[in-house]
Amino acid sequence: MRSLTGRLLWLFVFTVPWDVVAFEGVGALSRVVGLAVLGTALLTTAIEGKFRKPTAIFAIASAYIAFTALSLLWTISYPDTVQIVLTGVQILGSMWVVAEFTRTREQQQSLLVAFCLGELIPLAGIFNSLRTGTRLRFSERYTAIGLNADDIGLTLAIGIPLSWHLMMTYSGPLRRTVRAVGLIYFVLAPVAILLTGTRGATITGVLALSIVPLTLPLRSIRSVVFTAVGMMAIAATATVVVPQRMWDRILTIRQELLEGGSMTGRANIWQTGVDLIPEHPFVGVGASAFGAAVEPILRKRQAPHNLVLGLLVELGIVGCSIYAALLGACAMAIRRMPPPERKLWAVLMLCWLVGVMSLNWEYRKVTWLLFGLVAAQSAIDTARRRLSASLAPVGGAAIEPRSLHPVYLPSAHQRAAR
Repeated sequence: MRSLTGRLLWLFVFTVPWDVVAFEGVGALSRVVGLAVLGTALLTTAIEGKFRKPTAIFAIASAYIAFTALSLLWTISYPDTVQIVLTGVQILGSMWVVAEFTRTREQQQSLLVAFCLGELIPLAGIFNSLRTGTRLRFSERYTAIGLNADDIGLTLAIGIPLSWHLMMTYSGPLRRTVRAVGLIYFVLAPVAILLTGTRGATITGVLALSIVPLTLPLRSIRSVVFTAVGMMAIAATATVVVPQRMWDRILTIRQELLEGGSMTGRANIWQTGVDLIPEHPFVGVGASAFGAAVEPILRKRQAPHNLVLGLLVELGIVGCSIYAALLGACAMAIRRMPPPERKLWAVLMLCWLVGVMSLNWEYRKVTWLLFGLVAAQSAIDTARRRLSASLAPVGGAAIEPRSLHPVYLPSAHQRAAR
């Protein structure tokens, strides 16, 4: 059962980046797979009669979803809140499965591979739209069919540090294939982001590329040359592929940020949201009720397009504080990780944080998958430290954890290769 759960979990992570294929009466494919993996995970846990002690990340995440449900008592839009509560329970369940069934470094890397492979679907969709000349309605921008350009831009940006990390560290089965796929994604993802014309994702993509100088072994001439060639390939491809109109849009970033731009209509929405905060400062208007709150003023429902503003309006200071505590728990877990993972997750979560300043991703599957993976890595690191402490000789120097914990031992594939 545990093996089946692991396979379904891998499939779920693979579907998260392209959460668009839907089944009638059930919903998105990722939801179908997510419910299946949650069911098998609960059954596996019941049969085995044991489960991993919840991390602080999961405990705070549970408190946030509980407060979301509690907002049903005061929400101004009961149907919207009911819907988001049901979504919240599902994403919390998926987060638990990731943290519970990811026990080793190899399993963690396998899920990262699944996510990067899933990213290839919208990546290919964007280039196909370019090939066929299919653009967004009332816009010159490109996207994968069925996906919001802003959302897919940030999703692709998040994949950049992951693909680089896999290129540099992956040592599991099909090592060369995985690294080749990582290289293809690393080169093409920045170009695809530019094709979406998403300014926020462009900023996030540049930030995502900071993983390169942070992790590049400068003493290795081969690595430096390889990276330089990769960067030139990105620049050359972007120059040839990206239309001038996209460059013109991207180059308005400075004007929008520093010269009082409208941020594609977001500025008016943000000001309206800020004006509403004092009316319900502590507990907000109810989860997912932002649209209902601004409708009387803006004459139509609008999304907040900013995670912090959305939290303050919908769940007030209390809900926003719980979410901030969740992010703080993730930051503390990242701080205690070994250097390669610490650099990866620091860049990843910083990219996410910058990206959600213009998006409302507090209930998106990608967000909660990241939380789950951080929680899983935290549990792995905690087990490693405990094992190190238990095996350290009395009165002697501590034994290097990297040489002891199973997540750092050579895999069966590596041993066979030797």
